[in-house]
Amino acid sequence: MLNNIILIVLFICFLSALSYVYLCLKAEAEKRAAKKGENLQITPDEVYKQVEALIANADFSTAQKLAKKYLAQNPYHHDLRRLLVKSYIDTQKEYEAISNLLVLVQFYPDDISLYLQLATLYKNTHQNKKAIHFYSYLLTKDKYDVNSMRNLAELYYNNKQKESALKLYKQLVTYIDDEDEKIQYYEVMANIYSTYGEYNKAINLYKKVLDHKSDNVDVVKDLRRIYLKLKDTENVIYYSRKLIDLEPDNYSYYEEIVNLLFHVHSYDDALKYAQKALELPTADIFAIKNLIAKIYIYTGKIQESIDLINETIVSDPTNLLLSQTLAMAYCMNKDFEMAKRVCKEAIDVAVPSDIKVIHNNLSTILAEEAVHLLNGGKTKEAFDKFTEAMQYNNENPEIYFKLAKANRMIKNYSEAIRQCRRAIELAPEVSLYYETLADIYYELQNFIEAKKLYKEAVFIDPKNARAQTFLGILQSRDKEHDNALKSLETAVSIDPNNVDIRYNLALAYEVAGRKDEAKAEYEKVLELDPNHKEAQNNLKLL
Repeated sequence: MLNNIILIVLFICFLSALSYVYLCLKAEAEKRAAKKGENLQITPDEVYKQVEALIANADFSTAQKLAKKYLAQNPYHHDLRRLLVKSYIDTQKEYEAISNLLVLVQFYPDDISLYLQLATLYKNTHQNKKAIHFYSYLLTKDKYDVNSMRNLAELYYNNKQKESALKLYKQLVTYIDDEDEKIQYYEVMANIYSTYGEYNKAINLYKKVLDHKSDNVDVVKDLRRIYLKLKDTENVIYYSRKLIDLEPDNYSYYEEIVNLLFHVHSYDDALKYAQKALELPTADIFAIKNLIAKIYIYTGKIQESIDLINETIVSDPTNLLLSQTLAMAYCMNKDFEMAKRVCKEAIDVAVPSDIKVIHNNLSTILAEEAVHLLNGGKTKEAFDKFTEAMQYNNENPEIYFKLAKANRMIKNYSEAIRQCRRAIELAPEVSLYYETLADIYYELQNFIEAKKLYKEAVFIDPKNARAQTFLGILQSRDKEHDNALKSLETAVSIDPNNVDIRYNLALAYEVAGRKDEAKAEYEKVLELDPNHKEAQNNLKLL
């Protein structure tokens, strides 16, 4: 009986122990299940609604924490992850949005919207290579995706992949209807062409932009810059005028156009702009008055130039530009002693870096004085002055140019040629030096060399009417009728009241067999000079 009781007690204890172990194992299993995301206390729909409500109340921080915590246990709740991505984008947490989008892409590889979001976020975070990759992928899915094209073109352009950018911009302008947007792309395309040196394509596109919006200052500047590179002075001046019309208070434009007009000998226009520039509050008075004084010199108003500079230099006695122009004015007036005196006074107040410039001016004045002495028959004194000029600056091209003129005067042609070539070597950009050397060869009847040099002269300065005329004469002589007429017509357009140029054009028309044009041109010659006997005779013969 006792044994039975003991067995019953032991069995009850065993059952109790078994129950305890079961409960412990169950509790442990529940803990593990919880860790695996099998928490049945909140459903996926409920957590989504909670996060959505928090976002609606602008409690983004709590919403993001709750969503992250739930996704750590339930990584496959994709709708919640999408909601989290949107929240990150709205709160500009781009990197967090990207990491979650990369997870979604693995599960939804055909969802184009995910790739678009990734491309946009990579672009916004300046991860250009990744952005390019995703926008390119989008275009493989839809080659007419204009939005991806826009972004990809911009990324290529900013990433210096300009050929790829250009290709996309060309496509864009064929796909879009918005004219303003097209114009924007034309401007970018023009910039790319300009970078490649394809200036004609750039010019055509820039002009389209200006046709649409004529007050686009940046485009006017770009066009002016291209024409400067092309050495198309006429168009540089045209766009410089436009810049002044668009920004009439910008002094720098006035200074630029005055220098340009001066360079092409449009002295009247240069003077008008210089006088307008003086009225601007930002004007550099000394620089503009110096330019006006130079214009006076080149239009024969030497005394007006001297008076203007003497009146201006009082306010700035150390102004090197003014003293240079004053010395030039005295030199042009054949008052060489005053010209040299101005230079020597400038040396007394000059900083060391300016002395070389003043010595150069002195050497030019002495060379000019030498030519003057030679004209007066004082050959020895003249060449002594040339020697003195060399002592101040033996690399001044003007000395060699004037030496060439001096030797030409005394028929020492070989020395004249040598000196003129030395001047060209030192200053290859001066049209007059080529023209003068061409004249020497013309005198020697070496027409082949002369024609070559006249071509050089007009290449450097297409507005050199005299060089254009002689080039046309030689071209006509060689039966290059089209070229001859082009050169002489250009010369007439530059100097329409020059009787000699018009007479040579009439001759060229006659030689080319174009009798009607020749007659008309001879009549214009006679309008300018009714006593021109050659024109009268030729007209009668025609």
